[in-house]
Amino acid sequence: GIAALLQSPNFLYRGAVGEADPERPGQRRYTAYELAARLSYFLWNTTPDDALLEAAKAGKLGSFDGVSTEVDRMLASPKARAGLRNFVAEWLRLGDLDLLQKDSKIFTTFSTELGAMAREETLRVFEDLVFDRDADVRDVMTNRRTFVTPKLASMYEVPAPSATGFAPVELPAAGRRRGLLGHISILALYAHPTSTSATLRGKFVREKLLCVTIPPPPANLNTALPEPTEAAKTLRDRVQIHFTAPSCAACHLQTDPIGLGLEQFDGIGRSRTKENGVVIDPSGALDGAAF
Repeated sequence: GIAALLQSPNFLYRGAVGEADPERPGQRRYTAYELAARLSYFLWNTTPDDALLEAAKAGKLGSFDGVSTEVDRMLASPKARAGLRNFVAEWLRLGDLDLLQKDSKIFTTFSTELGAMAREETLRVFEDLVFDRDADVRDVMTNRRTFVTPKLASMYEVPAPSATGFAPVELPAAGRRRGLLGHISILALYAHPTSTSATLRGKFVREKLLCVTIPPPPANLNTALPEPTEAAKTLRDRVQIHFTAPSCAACHLQTDPIGLGLEQFDGIGRSRTKENGVVIDPSGALDGAAF
């Protein structure tokens, strides 16, 4: 019985059969209960509450004003914040920060609590934009306002606004760190345990921000980069193999030129200007547009 229930399409999916739309002959619209489910899972990431079901039963979701009233009520609920946090965490894979591992001999400021702190910073920035300031969510890409603990403040090289816990801070306008791509959560997560990764960071931008699918590398392909040498001290020098090898170039030309633009941040997201004693060139390109 349990096996049958768990395999049932009615359990696995939220159905949307719809009903005839009286205002548009020949077209269909969601039923009141289907619309209630869509609203609830979209805004709250959970099932409709009694008030929303009552609004559906009373026919209040059949008009724009009725839906608007329910949306305003739902956005005022703490469940809306929880729904947003869940969406952002799944979208950006922030749950993986619980397993964040870095070589402490290379990244001496790394600590086991860094991943959880970095995740909370990013989630608080989204909450602040959406709920506290009702700002344009696209500001997350250019915003210098963030939330830090003393540990994060030290890594961002700014004074800690509070001796304990998270507090808001404005990153300096003259600094190179700005927006989501300057968050430790993104920079550390999309890097290797011992180094940065132009590929992982560029792939993040392509897939999570631009909705482009980058296929996995062919089976049995050696994806390791050569170790630094006197002739190739920087990652920019060493990724040239990706651009010249036919089995690599098609994908790496889509990712690496973007990721190289973030090379002034090391594998845990700290700012730097040199790699192995060589000044980092942070220029790159996105679909032919240089930056």
